[in-house]
Amino acid sequence: MPDPFSRLETAREHCAAGRPDRALALLNTAVPAALEAERRLIQGEALRGQGYFGRAMSAYREALKRVESGDRDLAFDAWFGLARCARSLGRTGEARRALARARRIPGADRETLALEDALVLRADSKHRAALKALTPMLAAARRRRDGSAVGFLLWAIAGSRRFSGDLAGSHRDFKESLSAFRRSRDAEGEAYALFGLGGIARVRGLFAEARRAYVEAGKRLKGGPDLFGRAYAHCGLANCLRQQGLLDEAERNYHASYKLYAGLDDRVDLAFVDWGLGQIHQRRGQLPAAEKRYRAALAAFGGGAEDRGLILARKSLAEVLHARGRTAEAEKLFDSAVALARRAGLTAHLEPYT
Repeated sequence: MPDPFSRLETAREHCAAGRPDRALALLNTAVPAALEAERRLIQGEALRGQGYFGRAMSAYREALKRVESGDRDLAFDAWFGLARCARSLGRTGEARRALARARRIPGADRETLALEDALVLRADSKHRAALKALTPMLAAARRRRDGSAVGFLLWAIAGSRRFSGDLAGSHRDFKESLSAFRRSRDAEGEAYALFGLGGIARVRGLFAEARRAYVEAGKRLKGGPDLFGRAYAHCGLANCLRQQGLLDEAERNYHASYKLYAGLDDRVDLAFVDWGLGQIHQRRGQLPAAEKRYRAALAAFGGGAEDRGLILARKSLAEVLHARGRTAEAEKLFDSAVALARRAGLTAHLEPYT
């Protein structure tokens, strides 16, 4: 067996090469105390790479407990990793606190921190502020001809355009993001650009284009280590199939997605699957089952910074309550969904194909 230092270096290389599963296999064996902080940090990176955000946060915290006071790089990476995981889970307050700790470290990468700040704004549904921060970063990435950075920034910008109501601009930017990732031979970036393209095509009613994008993304990730991405592919395809009226096939994909998200303990994305299953029950006229799914989604969305999910769940639950004769309760819930959408500057309540 390789010495502990070589094992950690190899695990780092696996993470960089997009094989966090292989990295984790090398990190289960004890290392000398002097290397334990680094082992925990790499473990956090590997877990985050598969979508185990909660477990990754625990690993980063363990790394911070053990980090030497002079090891600024390791401390920065651990705080930054914590911020990224918290943001992915919708815990934006926690993400900001971790970023504040990372920012205090002498020599901290200001450009990297500024990008993450913008992504936290985006996760917090502050899309206009996110666009204002991301647009100059895109111009800088174009000037230095960094294709992967251009692809990523276009992906982030396109998402904020979508949720701000600029659907045509979002569609254009997702297409350009996909092209930039392809030119850079960035396979992971391509898959996530395809997710974005599938989503915007779907809400515009372009179901053939949306379905192609989700299927292609799913094929790229099938059998791979990105469990979060695989769950996302199933959920996106299920949304598209549902909108096309293929309810049985959609339901199978929702359940496949649910199983993966449950394994990752990703409550917010599980809530989107619950909402999708509620839509299927509603389409079938199974109103008690639909209400149960919408209430489960509403409870989970309430625990994170997911205004869009709250809007969708409240609006859908209001429809079911109205159909079940509880009109006063339904109107109150519907009005709260519209009020939240207007406060947050979101347009999800207007999307007939969401």
